[in-house]
Amino acid sequence: MDAFLNFHASGFWLVMALILGIAALSAKPYLPSAAQPFLMPAYWVLTPYLALIAGGVSPRLMGLASIDWAISLRIGVGLALGLLAFALLARAASTWTGASLEKRAARPDLGQWLDSLGLIGLCGAEEFFWSFLRGTLDELFVTLSIALDAPGYWAVWLAALLAAPMAAFHQPTALHRLVKLAILAMTSILFFYTRNFWLCWALHALSWTLMIQSANGSAQRAESTGKSRSK
Repeated sequence: MDAFLNFHASGFWLVMALILGIAALSAKPYLPSAAQPFLMPAYWVLTPYLALIAGGVSPRLMGLASIDWAISLRIGVGLALGLLAFALLARAASTWTGASLEKRAARPDLGQWLDSLGLIGLCGAEEFFWSFLRGTLDELFVTLSIALDAPGYWAVWLAALLAAPMAAFHQPTALHRLVKLAILAMTSILFFYTRNFWLCWALHALSWTLMIQSANGSAQRAESTGKSRSK
């Protein structure tokens, strides 16, 4: 039980993360609308940060430190590019032909750049939390002396299973949920082979930007079509 009751243990912080996640999702509708967008990013960042400073999770197991950049650059970049190609194919297969969006993309203004930076930050916060789940589970398997052939493999996919409901819950549409779950699977694969949070963040941000732009473009096109038909 020390693995779950000790403030410095990975199991304690894993349980705390699940409890705080449920509390955050339950409290979100009751917060002022201006504060709601900041609730989940704060949860994604502060929970792992507190676990790190308490010694409840290893920076190495989270992919933050002691990274083998030779393996990351040799295997990880190639794998990331392959997964990114999948995202590009998913975007190409969509029905996005919104001329207004293309025009905006050709001449980005300061607001668009700030939105893009904010989006990259949000992806990093969420990936940080996912890496925290992977690291705590990996460390928990060692603490509990659970005999597994590949504990890192099981930690990655169990973390994905725990992260999936929360990743999908706060998305506005079914298409956004599908994209987010696809990115969770993609970054889980990349993390297993490289244990590199930074590469996973880059893949997460690029994939979300590409795929969600396509989803938003399709939605805007459908809305424009509906308005023209009503006229």
